[in-house]
Amino acid sequence: MTKKQIVKDIAAELGVDQTVVRQVVQGCLDRILDSIVNEGNIELRNFGVFEIKQRAARKARNPKTNEEVLVPAKKVITFRAGKNVAKRVARDG
Repeated sequence: MTKKQIVKDIAAELGVDQTVVRQVVQGCLDRILDSIVNEGNIELRNFGVFEIKQRAARKARNPKTNEEVLVPAKKVITFRAGKNVAKRVARDG
């Protein structure tokens, strides 16, 4: 599903103009991203937690040349599903 489809579905369900729904959805996503970047995480009750974690530098191998390469440390976003999400995925997934 795409953001465009989410907007269309919500607009149809509520009988609201898609332009308004698109602004609300984009505003919500912007606030979520701002919180992750500025605070390091965001908890959406009954949904889950997004947070930034530091992944350590590590050694890896180039499979073509078998040469050892250093993969630098980096930040990644992780998601930990809330109980309701986990239960629904287990049931419906």
